[in-house]
Amino acid sequence: MTTGPGRTSPEIILVVDDERNLLEIVRLNLELEGFRVITSENALEGLRLARELQPDLVLCDIIMPEMDGLEFCRRVKADGTTNHIPVVLLSARTHARDKLAGIEAGADDFITKPFELSDLIARVKINLLRSRQKRDVSPLTGLPGSISIEAEIKKRLAKRARFAALYLDMDHFKAFNDIYGFPSGDKAIRLLAAIVDEAVKSRGNLEDFVGHAGGDDFVVITTPDKANLLAEEILSRFDREIRALYREEDLRRGYSILVDRQGREHFVPIMTLSIGVASNQRRVIATHWEVAEIAKETLKYAKSIPGSTYFVDRRRG
Repeated sequence: MTTGPGRTSPEIILVVDDERNLLEIVRLNLELEGFRVITSENALEGLRLARELQPDLVLCDIIMPEMDGLEFCRRVKADGTTNHIPVVLLSARTHARDKLAGIEAGADDFITKPFELSDLIARVKINLLRSRQKRDVSPLTGLPGSISIEAEIKKRLAKRARFAALYLDMDHFKAFNDIYGFPSGDKAIRLLAAIVDEAVKSRGNLEDFVGHAGGDDFVVITTPDKANLLAEEILSRFDREIRALYREEDLRRGYSILVDRQGREHFVPIMTLSIGVASNQRRVIATHWEVAEIAKETLKYAKSIPGSTYFVDRRRG
């Protein structure tokens, strides 16, 4: 299971409810699903546990003595140490205004009692997935990160779908960062993100996936028939548009000058883009690790060729 920062699996669910029998039933069923479950019979203790344990999700009843679930939720969401934790409210109330009150309190979901345990477990898993996806978004590009990339590849492998994974990496990016500064480096990353996103929207399939693995590394997952087309479109646009980030004198020369700590000058070419493509069109791929390894090999070969280029693995196996 995916875990919170600094913690190993299983994921922790905090259940807050003054009905002891219900607490035990929910605890047993969630534990059968592989979760670690902490229970509390009052909201004040639940707040303390939420701060101390940093659970991955909280299930909380609305109607409780001393402090109700709405106030509990408001306090969780108002606290900077706990406001990232998804809160799912449980209530026997079914009126629309009760759900609205839960939303206004900051609740992430609302489950009406009585409920089927299978439905409760499904909602817990959905909210955990949503929470992981929110955390797994690049703040720089807004694109899904490594967790989502891995999940997308696993999903396609499980369906035995034919796919191609394009791994993108900018050449000479570190030197560009050193010469022009980190703000310009961030601009280059955002520019590539926009180029990839627009290329996929205009030339790809509706179900294609774009992810930002970190730094200047991006991943596109498409169908094998679209891999070459997308790679060529992305490379063409990158070579045209990246020039806007350079000074005119560097463009005229065809390179930038990096001065190291010893005062020596290094001539750095204008940035180019390399793409390595892994596909299960001609070979059997069993795991996401194999996809990454094949893509790494093809990307390494593409980077050995001067200029912006891509290389597709066409081996059979």
